[in-house]
Amino acid sequence: MTRLSDSDISRRQVLKGFGASGAFALAGCTEGTDGDTATETVTPSVPPTQEGIDEWGQRLNDHAREAGIDWEMFADDDITLRFGMGVHPYFTTTDAVKDYFTELTGIDVEYESFSEDRFWLNAEEYLSNDQGRYDGIMVGLWPGGGYHWGDDGDTWVRDLNEFIEDPELTDKDWLHMEDFRQDTIDLMTFPDGEGGTDFIGFPNGIEAYGCPAIDKPTFETLGIDEPTTVDELRDAAKQISDSDEVDREGIVSRTSSTTLSSANWGTMFKTYGANWIDRENKEAALNSERGIASLEMFGEMMREYGAGDPTENASKDWYANNNTFDGEVGIMYSTPQTSGIISPEQGARTKFLPPVKGPDEYGNPDPVVDTWIWSTGISKFSENPEAAWLYIQWANSREANYMLSTRQWEGDQPRAGYARWNYIFDRVKNDPSTPNPPEGYENAFREGMANVPVNPPPVPVDTPENMDIMSEAASAMSSVVAGQQTAAEALNGVAPAVTGHAEEIPDRYIGFERSHGTATPTE
Repeated sequence: MTRLSDSDISRRQVLKGFGASGAFALAGCTEGTDGDTATETVTPSVPPTQEGIDEWGQRLNDHAREAGIDWEMFADDDITLRFGMGVHPYFTTTDAVKDYFTELTGIDVEYESFSEDRFWLNAEEYLSNDQGRYDGIMVGLWPGGGYHWGDDGDTWVRDLNEFIEDPELTDKDWLHMEDFRQDTIDLMTFPDGEGGTDFIGFPNGIEAYGCPAIDKPTFETLGIDEPTTVDELRDAAKQISDSDEVDREGIVSRTSSTTLSSANWGTMFKTYGANWIDRENKEAALNSERGIASLEMFGEMMREYGAGDPTENASKDWYANNNTFDGEVGIMYSTPQTSGIISPEQGARTKFLPPVKGPDEYGNPDPVVDTWIWSTGISKFSENPEAAWLYIQWANSREANYMLSTRQWEGDQPRAGYARWNYIFDRVKNDPSTPNPPEGYENAFREGMANVPVNPPPVPVDTPENMDIMSEAASAMSSVVAGQQTAAEALNGVAPAVTGHAEEIPDRYIGFERSHGTATPTE
């Protein structure tokens, strides 16, 4: 099989870069949980890399053959599919096994990969100027609305419902769409402007942001209770940072100026009762009193109680965030899905907590949680969309999502999936060969997702302008953590640009109430 050169990072480089931290539970003991109660278990061993890949490739094909479709329908058509991918466990894991899809179908598959910060830019560039470079791409929730709007309403991605409803291409009993949370499907669904909807990305992974992970020995040494409010979270971070009894600083989160780094602060922002935009008037609202207060709190925690100087503390991407938690701080404000790439040693010391309530001054409101979905979509420009759909089904089947959600060979990264929600939770619990997640993982994940709103979503992911709006927010956030501006200065500074982006939102997106399969167009 021919492979496109990866434009930025090869799979080998990715795995080498993750190193030991790319495999939670390599050896020794971890603490697993069915909720809040930890039970010590011996970590099951996993096979060597190639042995595990071969085993899982065959398992995926055996599972696929249970579907009532002809996987070889395009075997004589000499098709090579090309997918644009961000560097993520979905990319590295499926890249390892995709030759088995070729064995099953006769269809070759090539990946072109980019680091996360470049993927958004390159995907948009290639789709907007596309003459068929990709048959499919990884579709993230945040830029999804932009892909759907495309060029002035001429979408760049296909409605997957047309393939799901085709009995020659899909065995719906085998596909098991009922596994997915309804809000996961809703958030990947957009109005087509004619009263219908387009489902643009088949989910593989979901996340809830703004869940604290605590280093249990640090909290035990200092006698700190588990935080349940944002004030208690700040106070715990300060106590750890000020203490001479432990060698850790207080807290870390994603803080760089890249768009997705605003996600954890996004949970705090919404929990404070703030809004990014005024949807009715299409103007900025993030510089409200509550929006400013949320950034003051977040900025104080990350700037004053982090592990480095303010400039360093304001530059944490997702990988640096995870690495800093490993031995340097007592709290990580993040997503439980990061548990898959923290080290075995830190994992055994960790407990994930549900998102905290809002501040005392606002009456401790319940959390409003930011979210993310990774999915795979089909390019409108693909000459082989039906073949691309076969691959998407294969790479996101029940068996494939379980493979993605767990660690199945040496060097593999676990817990990047869980899109098939209860199916994955139940199977992990009943599979003694699967390493248990850290304590509190399931409870934090479930509580987080239970507090994700859909109408409207926690950030403007239901609009084509979301990435531009949240890029402005991320820039403001990072500058406050760095101590370059006050929260008021930063948010007031970006408000005019946010208003400009909000004014560009087509009415049909603003007026769309998410209820899968229906839409009320407003234009």
